[in-house]
Amino acid sequence: MAVTRVPRPPDVVTLTVVRSPRTGRRIITGSSVIGSAAPCTSLIAPGSRLVPAVRCLVRSGFRLIARIQGVWVFRRIR
Repeated sequence: MAVTRVPRPPDVVTLTVVRSPRTGRRIITGSSVIGSAAPCTSLIAPGSRLVPAVRCLVRSGFRLIARIQGVWVFRRIR
């Protein structure tokens, strides 16, 4: 008898970003996570800088799949 597996849904992280007028750095203003963003969960909090969060996501197997008008969408490639 064959065992039927339910496929895992993909891990998706969506970040909304604005550029700080004082420093020029991109700042995360909001986020949503479908699945898991581990080990980067603490870096994607509102008010955090974008660059460290993106570096962590890329190191963890995520790829940027869309970037439109301040919304960045990442999906984990397994």
